[in-house]
Amino acid sequence: MVSMTYDDMLDQQRSAALWRLFKFLETCLFIFLIIFYSGAFVGLLFTHSNDIDAADNPMARLLWYPVYVLVALLCVRSLPQVIRSAAFSPLIILCVMWCGISMLWSEIPAVTFRRTIALGMGTILGFALAARYDWGQLVQRIALAFLILAVISVLTAVLWPVKGLMQEIHHGAWRGPWVEKNYLGGNMTKGLVAMMCAFAMRPDRWWLWVPAGVLCYFLVIMSTSKTALLVSTASIGLFVAIRVFRRFPVLRIPVMYFSVMALSFFLVAILAFPEEVFGLLGKDPTLTGRTEIWSLLIESIKERFTLGYGFGVYWQDELGPSYDVRKILEWGVPTAHNGWIEIWLSGGVVIVALFGLQYIITLLLAINRLGRGGVETYWVILSTLMFLFFSMSESTILAQNDLTWVMFVATAAKLFAFERPYWRDGRNVPFHQPRQL
Repeated sequence: MVSMTYDDMLDQQRSAALWRLFKFLETCLFIFLIIFYSGAFVGLLFTHSNDIDAADNPMARLLWYPVYVLVALLCVRSLPQVIRSAAFSPLIILCVMWCGISMLWSEIPAVTFRRTIALGMGTILGFALAARYDWGQLVQRIALAFLILAVISVLTAVLWPVKGLMQEIHHGAWRGPWVEKNYLGGNMTKGLVAMMCAFAMRPDRWWLWVPAGVLCYFLVIMSTSKTALLVSTASIGLFVAIRVFRRFPVLRIPVMYFSVMALSFFLVAILAFPEEVFGLLGKDPTLTGRTEIWSLLIESIKERFTLGYGFGVYWQDELGPSYDVRKILEWGVPTAHNGWIEIWLSGGVVIVALFGLQYIITLLLAINRLGRGGVETYWVILSTLMFLFFSMSESTILAQNDLTWVMFVATAAKLFAFERPYWRDGRNVPFHQPRQL
């Protein structure tokens, strides 16, 4: 038996303390990156959404360069795990590669190149989060980042109303540190989902996650974003349904039946009485002009059906392919306000098919966790469906410098790698082993 001297024990304690400090700093940096990718920091520096576009604004572009370096540095420690995570997600890699290849026929190749690099760095961050943390650690850190954002939003609205409240359009609606109220609503909806899932994983921290979830829902209401409010409310209902499904096996068939019937009734009501239904939701049948944009963009898609116009360039040139759309609508439309149409404009039917397959498999893997997964089931189902809902009204698919895309990549990468389930009691059960009820 080898005895340790007092100096050896001190060295060992110092090494352990330094290692704990390193891990703490690493976690802080990851949380900082999550917050930065939400757009809050950049939003505090600019007053208009167009100013945030790094392709147009050199200042905004410079803000992102140190962030990309930080992402690369954080990947170094877990490089083999990051590579493994990426290897299990070939469809995501193919999607990013196709965006880069579109530079060959892009309307503005330089912009496509820069935006592909930005998309690639966000994708790498998603892989790094998936590789570095288990399900519980990942959700807890995402929830903590959104809690910080919620507090910043309240402080901005109360102490700096010129910045924290909408001043011209939608006067008085809260927008927090972002440039527009819908950004606050969307981010707080993601925060609410993260808080609920963090509570499901660590009920002993109810004192933190329950009030934080209430705060996020309050901020969604104050943003007056109808889409965010609808998704938030639906997420709460789905959370309760999953909880009943997991806790009470005898109620599984009634829960599934009720869910299918409720969704069917909602869809039939929209098709039969669109004006009345959208009126109850506080929306007009055109979804605030979105349907008018989509109908015009379909014509643009027909012109470049297979390959698109190049990643991220359709809206770039005022006299380019988007000119007719803006001229007819008589305002400077910034995006398609639909993720699927946006990527079709960027990479044609090829990118839509690739990502469509990626999403379908991700959703099936998430649903499969209902019977074989642990407490992470709440997160994988809620976050995957939330991504779909927001992609219908916002350009979130394959979006560069966007937290929604980072979160999707992290979740999908863990699902594709068949990450072992997360249990509150710390059970180490492989995913392929059926859960014992």
